[in-house]
Amino acid sequence: MDPTATITRLGFRKWYERELIKSHAALVTCFLCGILIAALVETLNFREFGWRPLSMMLLIAGTAVLGWSSWRAYITVLKRAEVYGERSSCPNPECLTYGRFDVLSSGVDSVPSASAQAVAPLDYAWMQVKCRKCGTGWRMPE
Repeated sequence: MDPTATITRLGFRKWYERELIKSHAALVTCFLCGILIAALVETLNFREFGWRPLSMMLLIAGTAVLGWSSWRAYITVLKRAEVYGERSSCPNPECLTYGRFDVLSSGVDSVPSASAQAVAPLDYAWMQVKCRKCGTGWRMPE
């Protein structure tokens, strides 16, 4: 889902918390896949003939794919949360309120910024926001 729509609906702090939970759930999944692969390799026996060794190899391959996709999800979601989190404080030196802003407008850049390229390809969403405390506006991420 588009981060700007979710931030508008939930608020930044809840969105950020959910993103961290999602990313760490993906990390735990990746870790468990690694343990499962180690256990399956330990029990694999090529001296046997039949479907058992073949099914074990297929299970190892499927677990490796799941582990890799979980790792990519962890990195992508965590980096997106980091990019938005870095710009979520009010830039006014007298205010500096964290995560309390209203989304005024949002869009997608056709030419991505450097921070957007680091998040994920084709994910170049931006938001024009205004601080709830002092009214200062800024664009995030950038």
